[in-house]
Amino acid sequence: MEDLLKVQQKLIPELVDRMYRRFTILTTIKMHQPVGRRSLSEYMNLTERVLRSETNTLKKQELIKVKPTGMEITDEGERLIDELETYFNMYSDGYHLAQLIKERYQINNVYVVPGDTDIDSAVKKEMGNQAGQLLEKTFYKDAIVSITGGSTMASVSDSMHVLPFKTFFVPARGGLGENMVYQANTIAASMAEQTGGDYTTLYVPDNVSESTYELLLQEPSVINTLDKIKQSNITVHGIGDALKMANRRHSPKDVIEMLQHHNAVGEAFGYYFDTNGNIVHKVKTIGLQMEDLESKQYIFAVAGGASKGEAIKAYLSIAPKNTILITDEGAAKTIVQS
Repeated sequence: MEDLLKVQQKLIPELVDRMYRRFTILTTIKMHQPVGRRSLSEYMNLTERVLRSETNTLKKQELIKVKPTGMEITDEGERLIDELETYFNMYSDGYHLAQLIKERYQINNVYVVPGDTDIDSAVKKEMGNQAGQLLEKTFYKDAIVSITGGSTMASVSDSMHVLPFKTFFVPARGGLGENMVYQANTIAASMAEQTGGDYTTLYVPDNVSESTYELLLQEPSVINTLDKIKQSNITVHGIGDALKMANRRHSPKDVIEMLQHHNAVGEAFGYYFDTNGNIVHKVKTIGLQMEDLESKQYIFAVAGGASKGEAIKAYLSIAPKNTILITDEGAAKTIVQS
């Protein structure tokens, strides 16, 4: 059954979420029985509306009984709890970490996959699969998706499938002079190919001088792509380690020293921030800006590994509230540390 649970988590993650929620409702009723719906709502931090729907289902399944004094577990409910208790242990850590992060940072949702990307490269693929499934359910006809680069974004792209409608993909920023496979242009093209959608490109450097920046902004092809980025409804992005990203951008020595002096830990969209989410440096990038995120319908942040935990934690303190985070246990454990 443990193997089946793992398969279900990969294939239909929301099914396992619902199973675990009903399991926790059963165990909470068992702990406090007889218990009324209002008290149960307070114990579980769930709305009475949600609990009404779930407890009605549990009652129909004869797993609970409703008495004037409150809800109680039936013998069948007791047996089900005993059967599931062991198998949910492997799932519960990630679930609880996700709920802690979601509540602490008040973002839309959090998904935590088992493992640590730093230790096992297969975990990055699993994060990509999780993100891919969520994205495919979010995409819709004529949606415009802006996406950044990086190896994690490549994993997301690899997990996509052909969709029954056209979606348009646009790179969220220029190139970093890195491996072409991980360029935002390449990933936008790959996602379009995987899903049967369309795409455009942004062939400009990610980090440019003031004079070059102004000249590029006058190029018709750049103007058209930037318009698409601003129009995008969905954004998918990674979160970087500050110093690693600065080195990938071949930042000058004085910038590196400045980032170190201000204890910069994370980077996103060319913004570098410290552990409190304070922006300590911004590079002149062509593409999506932090302020553009406020207009996006959906924002997916995908990043993992214990080594990135502090960077993700810092970003979450300034992340838009409609952010959906997909991460791993390695990073999640760092994020929830006080």
